[in-house]
Amino acid sequence: EKITEKYPPYSDFNFFSMWSWDIYNTVTVSQLKKNLIVLFNDYLSGEKFFSFIGEDEIPETVSELISFSKKKYQIDFLRLIPEEVVNAIPTSMFIVEPDRNSYDYIYSVAHLANMDNWSQNSSGKRVRKFIRRNINYTIKRFSTYDAPKDEYRKMFKRWATNKNIDSHFGLNEYKAFERFLQIEDKNIKFISLYVNNVLVGFTAYEILSNDFATSHFAKADVTHFNGIYDVLNWEEAKLLKEKGIKYFNWEQDLGIQELRYAKEKYKHSFFLKKFIVNSIN
Repeated sequence: EKITEKYPPYSDFNFFSMWSWDIYNTVTVSQLKKNLIVLFNDYLSGEKFFSFIGEDEIPETVSELISFSKKKYQIDFLRLIPEEVVNAIPTSMFIVEPDRNSYDYIYSVAHLANMDNWSQNSSGKRVRKFIRRNINYTIKRFSTYDAPKDEYRKMFKRWATNKNIDSHFGLNEYKAFERFLQIEDKNIKFISLYVNNVLVGFTAYEILSNDFATSHFAKADVTHFNGIYDVLNWEEAKLLKEKGIKYFNWEQDLGIQELRYAKEKYKHSFFLKKFIVNSIN
């Protein structure tokens, strides 16, 4: 955090995210020239690759890290390099390409908190419709210390069943979620949505600073409750607004079209951009 706190909250370098998704205990961290080096596994393919964040001797760090990556893993590029780091990389020495699939979506909390007033053909319409159909829905807030974790596990299973997934236990996301539930930290919060006292959706987020919060997990029963994700996001934003949080990081879309559509419809304020870096030779 002594290194990462100098930068915007890139999701890939969030400690709890890194730890939760390290389901095979293969992520490795190190330091090189005072920069934080991470050996990641691709979130979809599992392929290993290096990334780093920091401000010291950037060209030298890139050169040395690519050389080591070639020798160790036969991979001649770096990924998830933050824009602030890329700005210090000379294009005369390296090829720098934007990695759109890895951009973090950053939303204005005030914008999301006003979702119930959005125009007719939008998430606002779904929020209003959900409220009319479920007048008695309730929202409960929890910390990592008092969260109903078994209810969340059951909700995850219901979500998987609705998607015709035979066993949610084999999903990498579920394995990451189980690791996440082990964390005890005052900055991690949960919002649970109940209809007739039955949990039908939840979100998990982390407060990073006075300006930022970041999303970690969200699961809901969309089969029986249309618009529930919109309502969860709206309720979450209202709570964050109360706390004075300005922005919400909803992480990347990984190039998954369904996920990209879901993220773009909320009209993000800006991206945290990340890049792929190759050596010219």
